[in-house]
Amino acid sequence: MLLFRVASAAAAPSSSTTTIPHLPVRYEPLISLEHVNINAGGTWTEQLSRFWFSVMGGADDPRGAVVCSQVQAAGGPMQGLHWANFGLQQFHLPVGEPEDSVQVVRGEVGLAYTTEELAALQRRLEDASATHAVGADGSLRITCPVGNRLRAVEWAGAETWFGPKLLLDPREERPLPGGPSRGLGIQYVRFDVPEGAAAGICRFYLRLFGATAEVGREGRRPVCVVRLGHHQSLQFAEALPGEPPVRRYDGHHVALYTNDFAAVYERSREAGLDTGELLYTLEHEVRSVMHPGFSCRHWIAAEGEAAKEMVGDYPTAPASPAFPDREEL
Repeated sequence: MLLFRVASAAAAPSSSTTTIPHLPVRYEPLISLEHVNINAGGTWTEQLSRFWFSVMGGADDPRGAVVCSQVQAAGGPMQGLHWANFGLQQFHLPVGEPEDSVQVVRGEVGLAYTTEELAALQRRLEDASATHAVGADGSLRITCPVGNRLRAVEWAGAETWFGPKLLLDPREERPLPGGPSRGLGIQYVRFDVPEGAAAGICRFYLRLFGATAEVGREGRRPVCVVRLGHHQSLQFAEALPGEPPVRRYDGHHVALYTNDFAAVYERSREAGLDTGELLYTLEHEVRSVMHPGFSCRHWIAAEGEAAKEMVGDYPTAPASPAFPDREEL
């Protein structure tokens, strides 16, 4: 069983009555891994700002501050919120929610860079004395100030952002608010899971989402790989006998977009989905392509609306409409 929540611009729909635009994507119906949410402690520090924006090369998205003001107006405990954009993906970095809470992904987040940008990132890491190591394959294994593990890898294909389209040339596409980032995007999130869990996790994604998912092996280690969009994946790597147990879950979450929102919602309500066996705990924020934050809505917008819908219609000023409701399942 994996915990997830659905998020849409309106109440969860019935699959028999709702028409949602369809986007042809290679690995559908999961079309994009959009963000990873990790609480960054009780206070936003200069060290955090320098790491995510100056060193890693993320863009500071101004919409994070607007969403924070709305959470505070609704009585939420959040003290601050930064969104670090990498291509079309983000790290959501709340502070003070709950107070002094730090969240660390049980695994690693993979970020892709061009060859030139990867070399520049290594120089910035060295200049900043940031915790990192160079792998045998040339990748950079990095630890953020609160302990999250990142892996920066070279993207050898055509230069592209990652999302529900095969080629998104950063030189031609409009960036998210906050301006261009140095990274191409989040290529994968890899989770450490208990021994014996990979096959059951694979069945979860196959049955609930209808996703493209399979279990393979890296040496002796079983790994479930769930494909999203054209270039992204979620990976669940089993612990081998004798390795340390998987850490206790601390509430971090991932946000996914689906082409099949109504059907996913209906399947989530079926009693037969839950076998009663707890395999792994991970919160999923599941959104439809009609969610106002969908950064690629211009590909399904009517002609003439493309510029307006280019980066979704999240608010950019405190007076904008309230953040969409989210329904817990």
